[in-house]
Amino acid sequence: MTKQITDDLAQALWETLLLHSTKGRLRYGDITAIACEFGLTTKAVTRVWKKGIRSMGDRVAAVVKAGWSRRGRKKSLQSQTRPRTTEDLIEEVEYAFHETSADTLTKTFLTLQSVMLEIMKYGGSNTYKIPHIHKDKLRNAGKLPITLPCDVQVYWSARAAIMGHFLAPNNQDASDLDVFLY
Repeated sequence: MTKQITDDLAQALWETLLLHSTKGRLRYGDITAIACEFGLTTKAVTRVWKKGIRSMGDRVAAVVKAGWSRRGRKKSLQSQTRPRTTEDLIEEVEYAFHETSADTLTKTFLTLQSVMLEIMKYGGSNTYKIPHIHKDKLRNAGKLPITLPCDVQVYWSARAAIMGHFLAPNNQDASDLDVFLY
C-alpha cells in the first residue's frame, strides 16, 4: 500500500525540494534523500517536483524568500522573463533599453576594448586575463576614458597576423580587409 499524498504533504515536499534546489535544479541523490525523509517513493517525489516545475510556467523554480538576506546579492543583468511572441520580445528589448544606463554601456565598451587589446597582445589566443582598470574609481574621479590606448607594436603585429592570414594562397587580394584596419 502506498502513502497518500495530501495537499499539505505535497506543499511541504515542494518547499523541501525548493530548499535543496539551486537555480531550479536538484543535485544527484536529493530526490532519494527527500523520499526517505518523507517516507515516500522516489517516483512520488519526482512527480511532485515535475508538477511544481511545470506549474511555474517557464521551468524555473520559485525562490523561497523567507528569512533570506538581500545583502551581498548583485542585481541580475539578464532578463528573467521568457518572451513568447514577437511583441513580447520587442517590449523586453524596449524595457532593457530604458533600464540600461549610459554608465553601464560605457563600462561595458571599455571592457570590450580591454578584451580586444589582450587578444591582440596574445596573438588571437583566449588565454589572456582582462586587466582590472578600476572603472568605478576613474568615473568617480572624472577620469574615465572613452577609448583605451593601444601600443603601436601590438597594433602592427596584430595587423600583420591578420593580413598574413588573408594573404594566404587562396586569398590573393586583401584590399577589402585593409579598409577596416586603418
